[in-house]
This record gives sequence, structure tokens and C-alpha cells, in this order.
Amino acid sequence: MFTNMLQNFKPLFNSRWGIYHKSGLWLTIISIFYLATTSVDHTVQSTFNDKFNHLIAFGVLSFLSHIAYQKSPWFRWAVALFCYGLFIELVQYFLPYREFSLLDLATDLLGIVLYLIIFKPIFDPLLDAPTKRLSH
Repeated sequence: MFTNMLQNFKPLFNSRWGIYHKSGLWLTIISIFYLATTSVDHTVQSTFNDKFNHLIAFGVLSFLSHIAYQKSPWFRWAVALFCYGLFIELVQYFLPYREFSLLDLATDLLGIVLYLIIFKPIFDPLLDAPTKRLSH
């Protein structure tokens, strides 16, 4: 039943919508960067909510990368997302109101890995050009 329900969304994953998929991805990347580099009224602490936000953000970025770059090997966009997370942490290191956090970076990586393990196999059949395996 779940698979049949997912098939209803297959037209939305069609590569002819690629410009919209890529626009959504890049808008999300810019939004996350803005949120990650602006000052906040309170001290950002290493709380469960903060880590959950990182996990969700990089899970969503993984989904958007998966559909926006259907013809690219998954390894390429996964590494690019990890590098993006590292870039954000490096920028935050130089901001007086933010700090570099290896735990944040690890949570970003966990979001990417969980997407690859749990959700990528679900969405692959809906894509026009399923992402290539690492062995190619």
C-alpha cells in the first residue's frame, strides 16, 4: 500500500522538473547558511533540539540533492553536503557569536547517512534516472 501511495508522487520526481528541484535545493542551502551565520538573541547550546535541527536539515538537503541531481552518483552529492556542513562550521569558528562544533558536523553526517540508508532506497524507484552506485 505504501509503495502504491508513493507511486502517485512519481510525476513530481520527473527530471523535467529539474530546474525546480535544483532551485529548491539552492534556496534551502542559502536559507540554512543564513540561519547558521546570523546572530541569535540567546546562546546556542549543545541541546537535543539543536542536534535534531542539524539532523533534519541535512536529511532534507540529502533528499533535495537526491532528486535535483538524479544523474549524479549519490557519493558525489553526499560528500558535497558534508563539505557544506564543514564550511558552515568553519565560518562559524570566525564569528564572535557562533562556535565551531565537531558534534554539529557529526550530526550533519548522521543526517546524510540516515537518508542514504533509510530513504534513498524508497525514493530511488520514483526517479527518472536513479542515482548511480559507488562502484561506477
